[in-house]
Amino acid sequence: MSKSNSTDASLVTYFVYKIPKKNHDAMLQLCKQSNEIFMQHGVPRYDVFQPNNTDVPMEGFTNIANTVSANQDKEVWVDDLMVKMQKDERMEPLMKQSFDLISSGTSFIMGEFDRLSV
Repeated sequence: MSKSNSTDASLVTYFVYKIPKKNHDAMLQLCKQSNEIFMQHGVPRYDVFQPNNTDVPMEGFTNIANTVSANQDKEVWVDDLMVKMQKDERMEPLMKQSFDLISSGTSFIMGEFDRLSV
């Protein structure tokens, strides 16, 4: 992935991943631990999202859960991570634990995005 000319404050990385429903509470706990580190970096809040349905009301669109092939036993999660958090050494063990909790045979889907002023 090419590097952007953006500042750390305007660049965000989003992760999309699926986890077995049985790992929901453990992953939520890891997110809470990550939030403490984020706050120390001046991030007022750390957002983690879980889709609330699989319906797609518009033709030509597909639901993200279908895109990552999440079945009834899986949950899809989306979270964001500012670039400066990736450089914090305390994040490494939390990320390793996250890899143990996601669905076997899958990986995190990630993308770096520039914030646009609208």
